[in-house]
Amino acid sequence: MVGYFFLHYKEGIVFMEVKLMYIDKNKEFSCYEQYLPLISKRRKDKDKTVSLLTGLLIRNEISQRLGIIPSDIEFGYGEHGKPYVLNSRDYHFSVSHSGNAIVFVGDSFPVGIDIEQIADENLKMAKRFFTCNEYEYIINSKQLNTAFYKIWTSKEAYVKMLGLGLSKPLKSFDVLNESINCSFVTKRATEYLITVCSEKTVINDIKIEELPIERLLR
Repeated sequence: MVGYFFLHYKEGIVFMEVKLMYIDKNKEFSCYEQYLPLISKRRKDKDKTVSLLTGLLIRNEISQRLGIIPSDIEFGYGEHGKPYVLNSRDYHFSVSHSGNAIVFVGDSFPVGIDIEQIADENLKMAKRFFTCNEYEYIINSKQLNTAFYKIWTSKEAYVKMLGLGLSKPLKSFDVLNESINCSFVTKRATEYLITVCSEKTVINDIKIEELPIERLLR
């Protein structure tokens, strides 16, 4: 697989495409139950609707990008539970959800994504889980809540990219330190903040495409 195959270029700017899907939380789970046989039994999120639609989004995007029939896609799992495509070990992907939003990103190099619904900043949490440098960045920012969630989503995206999950303490690394040899891009979508972390690909921006659920279910 050729590197950067999943990127977009415009006037020298490198975009990474992110798929964003909003869920109607008022819709009963029974509306989606018929699709349960299509997703992995390992998906066990507390919210059954989120779990099901995340699984469908993953299969839909992998199918579109790699040309594999959704039902033929097989997954393997790393030591800390990070999924990968057995049919194509050169393809990497990451998903995240928050509130009523789900995001997906895929690339030919390890990649991680996180989305968080913006609320009030939590300085106690920042002091406990962030480095001193990251904490100073937040308290010196004009918009504390945006700065807080930028650091939070960057940390989550980074450990997802590494495939380490919660096994790597969030305070053990600084996402503002240039010694971390990867690329971070953060972008706002309505009341959410999305961060993508790429191991090898230098990206300048995120191209967010909203995917209607109706298209996914077709």
